[in-house]
Amino acid sequence: MPATDKQICLIEELHLRGAIIPADDDGDPDFSAYDSIQQADAYIKKWGHLMHSSTPRNKSYEPGCSMGDWGGIPNC
Repeated sequence: MPATDKQICLIEELHLRGAIIPADDDGDPDFSAYDSIQQADAYIKKWGHLMHSSTPRNKSYEPGCSMGDWGGIPNC
């Protein structure tokens, strides 16, 4: 049974907070955490500390971020 929608959302949030996507033997991304509920739980348990840390979420891709987030210079 694949990972639940709630687990998928949490895994994606962990990726935004800096969780590393493991690589397979060929060096390709290994998305096996999405394959089953048990694998998703193991991944969330491994990286769950990022949800409680002071590590800011990477918001550089989101609209409305401040200039300091993306290194912009104000137009004066």
